[in-house]
Amino acid sequence: MDCRPPDDFRCPISLELMSDPVILCTGQTYDRTSIQRWLESGKRTCPNTTMPLHDTKLIPNYALRSLISQWAQTHGVDLKRPAISDGAQRHPSSAPHETKKSLEILVKTLANNTSNNNVLVQSRRDAIRQIRTLAKQSRETRLQIVEAGAVARIIPLLSCRDSQTEEHAMVALFYLSLEDDNKVGLVAEGAVDLIVNALKHGSMDTRATAAVTLTSLAIVDVNKATIGSHSDAIGALVNLLVEGDARARKEATTALYSLCFYNDNKRRAVMAGAVSLLLEAVVNCVGVLNESVERPLGLLNMLATVSEGRAALVLQKGIMGSMVKVLREGTFRSREHAVAILSSLCCNSKQRAIEARQAGVMEHCSQFLEDGTPRTKRKALVLMKALEDTVNHGLGS
Repeated sequence: MDCRPPDDFRCPISLELMSDPVILCTGQTYDRTSIQRWLESGKRTCPNTTMPLHDTKLIPNYALRSLISQWAQTHGVDLKRPAISDGAQRHPSSAPHETKKSLEILVKTLANNTSNNNVLVQSRRDAIRQIRTLAKQSRETRLQIVEAGAVARIIPLLSCRDSQTEEHAMVALFYLSLEDDNKVGLVAEGAVDLIVNALKHGSMDTRATAAVTLTSLAIVDVNKATIGSHSDAIGALVNLLVEGDARARKEATTALYSLCFYNDNKRRAVMAGAVSLLLEAVVNCVGVLNESVERPLGLLNMLATVSEGRAALVLQKGIMGSMVKVLREGTFRSREHAVAILSSLCCNSKQRAIEARQAGVMEHCSQFLEDGTPRTKRKALVLMKALEDTVNHGLGS
């Protein structure tokens, strides 16, 4: 097992694993022993930022200390706690108060978001990285971060033109969005504008995380409408289906799926060109019809429930061959999606119904009458009826 500690757990002075992390007034975290030696030597600047220290008080970083302890226990590393040498006697009950104070310092550091001074940029980057680490820790810590007023400071960092800071800020917002109490609040704070901006212009990792964050926020119904009504949100997600790497495409599809439980967003996705791109994703997976094809098929099935989606599906060349391929070789779930898509397609296009019957779709439907979910059974029956009608009316013979 790799026992090298993460960089966030190392003291910037000694480069060793911190056993007693403390925060300076600049928002930088150091191991207590190392920074005390620095201060005792007469230095009155921050080692990392070189900023003057107007206050040399050391604030215990209990949240980071807890994370380090968990990591050390998992990796069998012995953390030797040094004796407290600053004259302060700490008590476990003071931890929440000290954590609040450390967060206040970090948030204050984030407030320097208008300067491009290299030292301040690095200081801000370090602070948001620490907040990102803390946001991952627990529900309690995430709520403390919000209560400290961090959200208003984090959101502007999504467009600060420093790619590392933007990525840390995006991941921090994602973790904060995991709490139901925060989902509506983040949207009310104006997060959607800058999340969408990151979705359009960020690094590929940041764009993928932006899509995941929208998925998280969209769990709340009112947010589905708010996000979808943003002029660029749906379009940016659809563009990511083209421009993204494998992870980004996956997360964009998931975000669109979550948003499209709201009917107006289905129409927006269709208008943005999602149908042809999703079908292309299915076609590209035909050689490996595993779980990866279920996601785009599920979204296509959802878009087929509105008239605009059905009209777009009818116009797609090669859709019948792709759906038949899925029916023959796909996972059970992907075959269920294919039946539902074909049902919508054939009930709205006699020509497509003829093609489906000639392609042998009827024989694939019968298995779902026995093994499918109640909804899939109904879709299979509707599809079989549409195919039978082409025979009864002498179509395609």
